[in-house]
Amino acid sequence: MSITGRKFIDFLRYNIPFLAGSTSAPIHKSIYWDAIYKDSALLGTVESDRNFEWGIKPDSLISELSNPVGPTLILGAGTSLLGQEGLVRGLKPIIQCDFSSEIVRKRENEDIPFRWADATKEDSLKVLADSLKTKKFSNIIDKGLIDGLYLGGEPGSLKISSVISSCFSVLEPKIGVLAFCSFSPPKYILPYLGKGVEDRWRIGCREIGEPGIYFYEMKIKEEKGRMTKRERHEDRVGRRRGRK
Repeated sequence: MSITGRKFIDFLRYNIPFLAGSTSAPIHKSIYWDAIYKDSALLGTVESDRNFEWGIKPDSLISELSNPVGPTLILGAGTSLLGQEGLVRGLKPIIQCDFSSEIVRKRENEDIPFRWADATKEDSLKVLADSLKTKKFSNIIDKGLIDGLYLGGEPGSLKISSVISSCFSVLEPKIGVLAFCSFSPPKYILPYLGKGVEDRWRIGCREIGEPGIYFYEMKIKEEKGRMTKRERHEDRVGRRRGRK
């Protein structure tokens, strides 16, 4: 889909929601991707050095992460090379997952674990996290699930908040990061992330690569009532000054 086409979808989604779902293929459904991955002409190859993620090379996308270390989960991995690039750059261990049973079948014997998971269900991601010593991921990189749910319209777009909640449950407290890309700016994406999402996450967004490609990075906030070491220091200094 072109940037212009996405702008049209965004306009409809924002202004005439009941029409937006009929303007695109049902890419939020696993059956849609199963059909694509069964067709070798559409599948392509995961060995290709022409592989791109959102218009840029996989290593360039990984370099955008603020926490490029530690256990990492890649959602909606498909034919992505993010796993291979992530290992080179210190993201390990890595688990790749997808909700298409067809692509899982094609890639499950690779060196990097490739598993089936439905990220809209918290228990599904917890099964993957439980295979780690830490039981938590430092990073979750979403290859395209959130954007696909948004683009597919209702009821898929209404499941985005469930994905966010599932990711929160398996990310490391304090340092956990969820990153995803979209062709839609925050004005259109943020309302779907869930009620009260900003109470749990610090959400940043910037354009990367070509104009119109947005990189979202969501970082888990400190628990309410708990302060960081720096915040505690600033609080002590402030109280001392108040007594003078």
